[in-house]
Amino acid sequence: MSETANRPQPPATSAPPQRTVVVIGSGIAGLSAAVSAAEALAGTQGPQGSRGEEAGEAGEARVVVVERAEPHEAGGNTRWTSAYLRLDDVYEPGDSFVEDILAFSDGRTPAAYVETLLDLLPETMEWIQEHGVRFRRLPTYFINSSRRRLQPVGGGEALLAALRPAAERLGVRFRYGTTAHRLVRDDAGRVSGVVVAGPDGEETLPADSVIIASGGFEGDTDALSEALGKDASGLRPIAPGVLFNKGEGIRMALEAGARAGGQWDSFHAEPVDPRSPDPEALVMVFPYGILVNERGERFVDEGRGTVDETYESTARAIWQQPGGTAYFLTDRSFESVTARDRGLLTTAKPVVADSLEDLGRRLGLPAEKLAETVATFNSSVRQGGFDWRQPDGKGTEGLDPPKSNWAVPLADPPFLAYPIVCAIVFTFGGLETTEQAEVVDGTGAPIPGLYAAGECTGIYHGKYPGGTSVLRGMIFGRIAGRHAARALSRS
Repeated sequence: MSETANRPQPPATSAPPQRTVVVIGSGIAGLSAAVSAAEALAGTQGPQGSRGEEAGEAGEARVVVVERAEPHEAGGNTRWTSAYLRLDDVYEPGDSFVEDILAFSDGRTPAAYVETLLDLLPETMEWIQEHGVRFRRLPTYFINSSRRRLQPVGGGEALLAALRPAAERLGVRFRYGTTAHRLVRDDAGRVSGVVVAGPDGEETLPADSVIIASGGFEGDTDALSEALGKDASGLRPIAPGVLFNKGEGIRMALEAGARAGGQWDSFHAEPVDPRSPDPEALVMVFPYGILVNERGERFVDEGRGTVDETYESTARAIWQQPGGTAYFLTDRSFESVTARDRGLLTTAKPVVADSLEDLGRRLGLPAEKLAETVATFNSSVRQGGFDWRQPDGKGTEGLDPPKSNWAVPLADPPFLAYPIVCAIVFTFGGLETTEQAEVVDGTGAPIPGLYAAGECTGIYHGKYPGGTSVLRGMIFGRIAGRHAARALSRS
């Protein structure tokens, strides 16, 4: 027997427990959460931070991202969006940022949520720039609006391209082709895992915290139809990312007792050309002519406000029409709208004809009714100067529905038309959270170990305040990741 074998051996010690955060979804909210959690668990505040000892003392730290899509399709709606932000400059929201957002919902959006957005905006914008994202001010497709918008160079894809490699460098593990189905809770009611289904079947991923960032339920036609109270199968998805958002994240939280928030019977809508195969094939020039349905009848005041104020309600009005389709009709006067190409993101060419009769035939509209609609409109147009850049007060008289601005007779051929349908971008209904992104139960108390960020959280009512979805996904995703990581370090 060797001398070493006779020496007293130290007592066996168990390995420190692994600390795990599971993030569901890899759009802007999910990646912001994953990177922020990994940074916090590693003891850094961002790419330039210094490593600390906290994570090591708490045991090995790990962040896992569960993503339904494969790598080449991942990113949800973020992958496809222009990602306009409701900011005057990188660190500067508009003067009435909070007031405007609350006004859009008639005060139903939680004020504390919006105030948190405002408070954490500067440091979040600094953080995302440290990860290599750059921003610029660009003219938007809202061609008659003076409201400023900021955009990441490269759009939403640029945000993903910056954060995904950062997550991988930090050791975040991605589980692609995997769908989360239900939460697991321990005897004390704390979330302790999530059941997922992937290429190898169903399994339970242990988790000390779960962050839901998997978007809304716009990709589930049955659930959408039930919420909207109308068959939603005719709603066109704004982009392929919509189809991956089937609402499991929201449903599993509700099954765990989460409180619902937001307006469940509404959604963010945009007017698009159904002929175009491109994502976000927007038609944002509808004020400079008239809109008719398949009966050849007008149904909305096309000039009741600037495009950014009216595009969503116009798209929803189109969805309510027979067949869910409308037609934007105009004539040679459209050429005077010099920025018109910026408001047309469709690659399909307009339908052009030298007469209204021929145009109606090409569109499949009733010729007599269309001629009557245009003649009635033309005779109601008041005199006045036309200015496409801003509401010009050039409206109609004695017409129902009226046209409040930009009313010009359609009498100068060639006539042209674009078909338009309503596209769904995301649902308004979702989960209610605290300002720390904690999901709350029916009493308003946080559900231990459960967080949510992005479009799966319900804050919108009535009208979408443009340029806020990506912004809130980034800010509250970061809040969720940091808060979840700190909770693990304390436990």
